[in-house]
Amino acid sequence: MPRYLLSRTRRGFTLIELLVVIAIIAVLIGLLLPAVQKVREAANRMHCANNLKQLGLAMHNYHDSQRTFAPAGVNEGGSYLNSGFPIVHGWAPFILPYIEQQPLDNLYRWDFPQYAPENQPVVATPLKGFQCPSTPEQDRYLRFGVFAVFGTKGACGDYTITLGVDPLLGHLGWVDRVGDYRGALTNTPTPAQGLSPTRTGTRLTDIRDGTSTTILLTEDAGRPRLWQAGKAGPDQVLAGGPWTHYRGPIILQGSTFDGAAKPGPCALNCTNDGEVYAFHTGGANAVFADGHVQFLKVGMDIRILARLITRAGGEVVSDNDF
Repeated sequence: MPRYLLSRTRRGFTLIELLVVIAIIAVLIGLLLPAVQKVREAANRMHCANNLKQLGLAMHNYHDSQRTFAPAGVNEGGSYLNSGFPIVHGWAPFILPYIEQQPLDNLYRWDFPQYAPENQPVVATPLKGFQCPSTPEQDRYLRFGVFAVFGTKGACGDYTITLGVDPLLGHLGWVDRVGDYRGALTNTPTPAQGLSPTRTGTRLTDIRDGTSTTILLTEDAGRPRLWQAGKAGPDQVLAGGPWTHYRGPIILQGSTFDGAAKPGPCALNCTNDGEVYAFHTGGANAVFADGHVQFLKVGMDIRILARLITRAGGEVVSDNDF
Protein backbone atom coordinates (compact mmCIF):
# COMPACT_ATOMS: atom_id res chain seq x y z
CA MET A 1 0.00 0.00 0.00
CA PRO A 2 1.41 3.45 -0.89
CA ARG A 3 2.88 5.40 2.02
CA TYR A 4 0.61 8.41 1.44
CA LEU A 5 -2.47 6.20 1.97
CA LEU A 6 -1.08 4.82 5.22
CA SER A 7 -0.64 8.34 6.54
CA ARG A 8 -4.39 8.94 6.23
CA THR A 9 -5.34 5.92 8.32
CA ARG A 10 -6.99 7.01 11.63
CA ARG A 11 -6.29 5.02 14.74
CA GLY A 12 -9.40 4.17 16.87
CA PHE A 13 -9.69 4.19 20.67
CA THR A 14 -8.32 1.22 22.48
CA LEU A 15 -10.42 -0.61 25.03
CA ILE A 16 -8.36 0.83 27.88
CA GLU A 17 -8.87 4.38 26.59
CA LEU A 18 -12.64 3.83 26.36
CA LEU A 19 -12.74 2.50 29.90
CA VAL A 20 -10.79 5.51 31.14
CA VAL A 21 -13.23 7.91 29.41
CA ILE A 22 -16.21 6.06 30.85
CA ALA A 23 -14.65 6.16 34.32
CA ILE A 24 -14.07 9.91 34.04
CA ILE A 25 -17.68 10.48 32.94
CA ALA A 26 -18.93 8.35 35.85
CA VAL A 27 -16.86 10.36 38.32
CA LEU A 28 -18.17 13.63 36.90
CA ILE A 29 -21.77 12.40 37.13
CA GLY A 30 -21.13 11.31 40.70
CA LEU A 31 -19.84 14.77 41.53
CA LEU A 32 -22.65 16.60 39.77
CA LEU A 33 -25.59 14.49 40.95
CA PRO A 34 -25.60 15.73 44.58
CA ALA A 35 -25.40 19.31 43.34
CA VAL A 36 -28.34 18.73 40.98
CA GLN A 37 -30.35 17.11 43.77
CA LYS A 38 -29.53 20.01 46.09
CA VAL A 39 -30.71 22.54 43.51
CA ARG A 40 -33.89 20.52 42.89
CA GLU A 41 -34.66 20.33 46.61
CA ALA A 42 -34.06 24.07 46.99
CA ALA A 43 -36.57 24.68 44.19
CA ASN A 44 -39.06 22.28 45.80
CA ARG A 45 -38.68 23.95 49.17
CA MET A 46 -39.31 27.36 47.59
CA HIS A 47 -42.35 25.99 45.76
CA CYS A 48 -43.65 24.54 49.01
CA ALA A 49 -43.14 27.86 50.80
CA ASN A 50 -45.06 29.61 48.04
CA ASN A 51 -47.94 27.14 48.43
CA LEU A 52 -48.16 28.00 52.12
CA LYS A 53 -47.89 31.69 51.34
CA GLN A 54 -50.91 31.45 49.03
CA LEU A 55 -52.90 29.49 51.62
CA GLY A 56 -51.99 32.07 54.26
CA LEU A 57 -53.17 34.87 52.00
CA ALA A 58 -56.41 32.97 51.38
CA MET A 59 -56.95 32.67 55.13
CA HIS A 60 -56.46 36.42 55.47
CA ASN A 61 -58.85 37.14 52.61
CA TYR A 62 -61.39 34.88 54.31
CA HIS A 63 -60.79 36.84 57.53
CA ASP A 64 -61.35 40.14 55.70
CA SER A 65 -64.68 38.80 54.47
CA GLN A 66 -65.92 36.92 57.54
CA ARG A 67 -64.04 38.76 60.32
CA THR A 68 -62.54 35.48 61.55
CA PHE A 69 -60.12 32.88 60.27
CA ALA A 70 -61.66 29.68 58.93
CA PRO A 71 -62.40 27.23 61.74
CA ALA A 72 -60.27 24.08 61.99
CA GLY A 73 -63.39 21.99 61.70
CA VAL A 74 -67.15 22.23 61.92
CA ASN A 75 -69.68 19.71 63.17
CA GLU A 76 -73.00 20.76 61.69
CA GLY A 77 -74.86 18.35 63.95
CA GLY A 78 -77.15 15.52 63.02
CA SER A 79 -76.17 12.22 61.46
CA TYR A 80 -75.48 11.50 57.82
CA LEU A 81 -78.21 9.12 56.56
CA ASN A 82 -78.80 8.04 60.17
CA SER A 83 -75.42 6.30 60.02
CA GLY A 84 -74.17 7.70 63.30
CA PHE A 85 -71.45 9.63 61.51
CA PRO A 86 -71.70 13.41 61.95
CA ILE A 87 -71.90 16.02 59.21
CA VAL A 88 -68.41 17.52 59.47
CA HIS A 89 -66.15 19.76 57.41
CA GLY A 90 -62.50 20.77 57.62
CA TRP A 91 -60.93 24.22 57.27
CA ALA A 92 -59.86 24.04 53.63
CA PRO A 93 -63.29 24.05 51.91
CA PHE A 94 -63.94 27.44 53.50
CA ILE A 95 -61.13 29.10 51.55
CA LEU A 96 -61.77 27.56 48.10
CA PRO A 97 -63.04 30.86 46.63
CA TYR A 98 -59.83 32.56 47.76
CA ILE A 99 -57.43 30.12 46.06
CA GLU A 100 -59.04 30.40 42.61
CA GLN A 101 -61.14 27.28 43.11
CA GLN A 102 -64.59 28.78 42.70
CA PRO A 103 -65.84 25.86 40.54
CA LEU A 104 -65.03 23.42 43.37
CA ASP A 105 -66.62 25.77 45.88
CA ASN A 106 -69.78 25.77 43.77
CA LEU A 107 -69.82 21.96 43.84
CA TYR A 108 -69.14 21.52 47.54
CA ARG A 109 -72.23 20.43 49.47
CA TRP A 110 -72.29 21.86 52.98
CA ASP A 111 -75.44 19.87 53.72
CA PHE A 112 -73.43 16.64 53.40
CA PRO A 113 -70.25 15.61 55.25
CA GLN A 114 -66.94 15.88 53.44
CA TYR A 115 -66.62 12.07 53.21
CA ALA A 116 -70.06 11.59 51.56
CA PRO A 117 -70.48 10.45 47.93
CA GLU A 118 -72.24 13.75 47.23
CA ASN A 119 -68.95 15.57 47.89
CA GLN A 120 -66.69 13.25 45.88
CA PRO A 121 -66.38 15.66 42.92
CA VAL A 122 -64.55 18.01 45.31
CA VAL A 123 -62.99 15.81 47.97
CA ALA A 124 -61.49 13.34 45.47
CA THR A 125 -59.86 16.14 43.44
CA PRO A 126 -56.10 16.49 44.07
CA LEU A 127 -55.03 20.13 44.40
CA LYS A 128 -51.37 20.92 43.69
CA GLY A 129 -51.58 23.97 45.93
CA PHE A 130 -51.98 21.62 48.89
CA GLN A 131 -49.11 19.32 47.89
CA CYS A 132 -45.44 19.83 48.67
CA PRO A 133 -43.30 18.76 45.67
CA SER A 134 -40.70 17.26 48.03
CA THR A 135 -43.18 14.64 49.25
CA PRO A 136 -42.34 11.26 47.65
CA GLU A 137 -45.90 10.18 46.81
CA GLN A 138 -47.95 12.80 45.00
CA ASP A 139 -51.71 12.59 44.37
CA ARG A 140 -52.29 10.23 47.28
CA TYR A 141 -55.73 9.15 48.48
CA LEU A 142 -57.10 8.13 51.86
CA ARG A 143 -59.47 5.19 51.53
CA PHE A 144 -59.85 3.73 55.02
CA GLY A 145 -62.06 4.59 57.98
CA VAL A 146 -65.22 6.53 57.30
CA PHE A 147 -64.28 6.82 53.62
CA ALA A 148 -64.24 3.03 53.31
CA VAL A 149 -67.67 2.85 54.97
CA PHE A 150 -69.21 4.95 52.19
CA GLY A 151 -66.99 3.75 49.33
CA THR A 152 -65.34 7.14 48.85
CA LYS A 153 -61.82 8.51 48.95
CA GLY A 154 -60.10 11.73 49.92
CA ALA A 155 -57.36 13.40 47.88
CA CYS A 156 -54.51 14.13 50.25
CA GLY A 157 -52.46 17.24 50.90
CA ASP A 158 -49.37 18.07 52.93
CA TYR A 159 -50.43 21.19 54.84
CA THR A 160 -52.53 21.52 57.94
CA ILE A 161 -53.67 23.98 60.55
CA THR A 162 -52.22 24.06 64.06
CA LEU A 163 -54.79 23.52 66.77
CA GLY A 164 -53.00 23.39 70.10
CA VAL A 165 -50.50 21.81 72.48
CA ASP A 166 -51.21 18.68 74.48
CA PRO A 167 -51.17 19.72 78.16
CA LEU A 168 -49.33 16.47 78.94
CA LEU A 169 -46.17 18.15 77.65
CA GLY A 170 -46.59 20.87 80.26
CA HIS A 171 -47.29 18.28 82.91
CA LEU A 172 -43.99 16.59 81.99
CA GLY A 173 -42.16 19.91 82.10
CA TRP A 174 -41.17 19.84 78.42
CA VAL A 175 -43.16 22.97 77.52
CA ASP A 176 -44.71 25.90 79.34
CA ARG A 177 -47.86 24.91 81.19
CA VAL A 178 -50.84 25.15 78.82
CA GLY A 179 -54.23 24.27 80.17
CA ASP A 180 -54.97 21.58 82.68
CA TYR A 181 -53.63 18.08 82.14
CA ARG A 182 -56.87 16.74 83.62
CA GLY A 183 -59.10 18.88 81.45
CA ALA A 184 -59.29 20.53 78.06
CA LEU A 185 -56.54 20.30 75.49
CA THR A 186 -55.37 23.85 76.04
CA ASN A 187 -56.53 27.15 77.40
CA THR A 188 -54.36 29.05 74.93
CA PRO A 189 -55.48 27.70 71.54
CA THR A 190 -54.00 28.53 68.17
CA PRO A 191 -55.57 30.77 65.51
CA ALA A 192 -57.90 27.87 64.70
CA GLN A 193 -60.91 26.89 66.73
CA GLY A 194 -61.59 23.23 67.36
CA LEU A 195 -64.44 21.14 66.04
CA SER A 196 -67.57 23.06 66.99
CA PRO A 197 -71.18 23.51 65.85
CA THR A 198 -70.47 27.01 64.55
CA ARG A 199 -68.43 28.36 61.66
CA THR A 200 -66.80 31.06 63.76
CA GLY A 201 -63.02 30.92 63.96
CA THR A 202 -60.47 33.07 65.71
CA ARG A 203 -60.02 36.78 65.01
CA LEU A 204 -56.70 38.50 64.50
CA THR A 205 -57.31 40.44 67.69
CA ASP A 206 -57.48 37.14 69.59
CA ILE A 207 -53.82 36.45 68.76
CA ARG A 208 -52.33 38.23 71.74
CA ASP A 209 -48.85 36.67 71.46
CA GLY A 210 -48.25 38.48 68.17
CA THR A 211 -49.15 37.42 64.64
CA SER A 212 -45.50 37.24 63.57
CA THR A 213 -44.75 34.59 66.19
CA THR A 214 -47.91 32.48 65.92
CA ILE A 215 -48.08 29.66 63.38
CA LEU A 216 -51.20 29.48 61.25
CA LEU A 217 -50.44 26.59 58.88
CA THR A 218 -47.53 24.18 58.56
CA GLU A 219 -46.50 20.87 57.02
CA ASP A 220 -47.62 17.42 58.07
CA ALA A 221 -46.66 15.68 54.86
CA GLY A 222 -47.02 12.16 53.56
CA ARG A 223 -50.26 11.02 55.19
CA PRO A 224 -52.02 8.52 55.09
CA ARG A 225 -48.68 6.64 55.01
CA LEU A 226 -46.78 6.68 58.28
CA TRP A 227 -43.31 8.21 58.08
CA GLN A 228 -40.81 8.06 60.93
CA ALA A 229 -37.52 9.97 60.74
CA GLY A 230 -37.42 9.71 56.95
CA LYS A 231 -38.38 6.03 56.82
CA ALA A 232 -41.60 4.92 55.13
CA GLY A 233 -44.01 2.87 57.19
CA PRO A 234 -47.36 1.26 56.33
CA ASP A 235 -49.87 3.03 54.09
CA GLN A 236 -53.51 3.84 54.90
CA VAL A 237 -52.94 4.12 58.64
CA LEU A 238 -53.00 7.87 59.41
CA ALA A 239 -56.16 9.94 59.27
CA GLY A 240 -56.16 13.62 58.41
CA GLY A 241 -54.42 13.33 55.06
CA PRO A 242 -57.21 14.64 52.79
CA TRP A 243 -56.95 18.38 52.24
CA THR A 244 -60.64 18.67 53.19
CA HIS A 245 -60.37 16.60 56.38
CA TYR A 246 -61.45 17.87 59.77
CA ARG A 247 -59.10 15.41 61.52
CA GLY A 248 -55.95 16.91 60.07
CA PRO A 249 -54.96 19.67 62.56
CA ILE A 250 -51.84 19.39 64.69
CA ILE A 251 -52.09 19.14 68.45
CA LEU A 252 -48.44 19.16 69.43
CA GLN A 253 -47.21 16.14 71.36
CA GLY A 254 -43.73 15.67 69.92
CA SER A 255 -42.15 12.24 69.64
CA THR A 256 -38.98 10.29 70.21
CA PHE A 257 -36.27 11.12 67.71
CA ASP A 258 -36.87 7.91 65.77
CA GLY A 259 -40.57 8.79 65.57
CA ALA A 260 -41.58 5.50 67.14
CA ALA A 261 -43.35 6.84 70.24
CA LYS A 262 -45.31 9.87 71.43
CA PRO A 263 -45.02 12.13 73.33
CA GLY A 264 -41.37 13.06 73.09
CA PRO A 265 -38.83 15.87 72.85
CA CYS A 266 -38.54 15.89 69.04
CA ALA A 267 -40.41 18.91 67.72
CA LEU A 268 -40.45 18.25 63.98
CA ASN A 269 -39.57 15.85 61.16
CA CYS A 270 -39.61 12.78 63.42
CA THR A 271 -43.13 11.53 62.71
CA ASN A 272 -46.05 12.66 60.55
CA ASP A 273 -48.55 11.19 63.01
CA GLY A 274 -50.22 14.51 63.79
CA GLU A 275 -46.92 16.38 64.13
CA VAL A 276 -44.96 18.89 62.08
CA TYR A 277 -43.29 16.82 59.37
CA ALA A 278 -41.72 17.62 56.01
CA PHE A 279 -39.41 16.00 53.48
CA HIS A 280 -37.09 19.00 53.27
CA THR A 281 -33.53 18.65 54.43
CA GLY A 282 -33.18 20.33 57.78
CA GLY A 283 -36.70 21.44 58.59
CA ALA A 284 -40.25 22.32 57.59
CA ASN A 285 -42.10 25.35 56.25
CA ALA A 286 -44.75 27.26 58.18
CA VAL A 287 -46.88 30.30 57.44
CA PHE A 288 -47.50 32.59 60.38
CA ALA A 289 -50.62 34.53 61.29
CA ASP A 290 -49.17 37.74 59.81
CA GLY A 291 -48.76 35.96 56.45
CA HIS A 292 -44.98 35.50 56.34
CA VAL A 293 -43.46 32.08 55.66
CA GLN A 294 -40.52 30.81 57.68
CA PHE A 295 -38.45 27.62 57.67
CA LEU A 296 -38.56 25.84 61.02
CA LYS A 297 -35.25 24.08 61.61
CA VAL A 298 -34.72 20.52 62.77
CA GLY A 299 -33.42 20.54 66.32
CA MET A 300 -35.79 23.29 67.42
CA ASP A 301 -36.62 23.05 71.11
CA ILE A 302 -40.13 21.68 71.49
CA ARG A 303 -40.76 24.40 74.08
CA ILE A 304 -40.21 27.03 71.37
CA LEU A 305 -42.49 25.24 68.90
CA ALA A 306 -45.20 25.11 71.57
CA ARG A 307 -44.86 28.86 72.07
CA LEU A 308 -45.21 29.40 68.33
CA ILE A 309 -48.34 27.25 68.16
CA THR A 310 -50.24 28.84 71.04
CA ARG A 311 -51.77 32.23 70.34
CA ALA A 312 -52.28 33.68 73.82
CA GLY A 313 -49.89 31.98 76.18
CA GLY A 314 -48.06 35.17 77.08
CA GLU A 315 -44.68 33.69 76.11
CA VAL A 316 -41.94 35.80 74.55
CA VAL A 317 -40.28 34.41 71.42
CA SER A 318 -37.43 36.11 69.59
CA ASP A 319 -36.32 35.61 66.00
CA ASN A 320 -33.17 33.90 67.27
CA ASP A 321 -35.22 31.14 68.91
CA PHE A 322 -36.33 29.54 65.65
